Amino acid sequence: MIIEKAHADDFEELKQLWSVVFDEEPAFLEHFFSKRFSSDHIVVAREDGTIVSALHALPCSYQQHGKIKPCAYIVGAATYQAYRKRGIMGKLLAYTKEAYTIPITLFPAVRPFYEANGYITTSNMKEYALTTQSGHDIESIPLSIEQLDEIFCKETAAEGALLRDRLAWESLLSGYELYAVKEGYALVKDHVAVETLASQEHAAKELLQLLHNNHVKTCRIIPNTLMETQFSEKPFTLVPMGMSTDTTMAGIYIAEQY
Repeated sequence: MIIEKAHADDFEELKQLWSVVFDEEPAFLEHFFSKRFSSDHIVVAREDGTIVSALHALPCSYQQHGKIKPCAYIVGAATYQAYRKRGIMGKLLAYTKEAYTIPITLFPAVRPFYEANGYITTSNMKEYALTTQSGHDIESIPLSIEQLDEIFCKETAAEGALLRDRLAWESLLSGYELYAVKEGYALVKDHVAVETLASQEHAAKELLQLLHNNHVKTCRIIPNTLMETQFSEKPFTLVPMGMSTDTTMAGIYIAEQY
């Protein structure tokens, strides 16, 4: 078994591994590999010359205490079924941690596995039931990626967050419904607002009304953001978010992204 960085000509083999393991939509697969593929940031395990496991450690950054810092963000950690339970992915994670001098981050599919490999959960969201709102009809308005990112960066600045480039935002918007008001937005799937942010109190109230009108049942709130003030003293459930190899990233909001 050889653990090493990928080669440029591994493109099709890596694409096939991702397709088989994750049963991915062809459109997403084509988009990801055409935009994100970089052999310098992929670690593979080869057996008899064939890639049997791999992970992508995408270059990324996060904001913390008013500074922008580099990190890597793991996606596509995949092993063919016939090669699982042999410790291969653990070896890929160890290789990656050794190869980088910056924090490694990810959003886990199986949290205990990554905990056993030295990752800590950096933050939790608070999930609240959305109670009945009495108010008028509100229409969702279009917000550009730049406007969404401005709200996101402003509201997560105090505690810190993994930052998003345009591709990451495009991926989120293709997988979630967007409900937006001026100065606020929510990403919604299956009647759950998985990320709800507003930078003005009037926007927070309007956004909650908009979500209620569209039958959203629960809202996930990033602690210490303005949106949290709308749920003062109400019961909530903690939802663990992303993970890191670096304890100095405690408190950093890490969500799933590609």
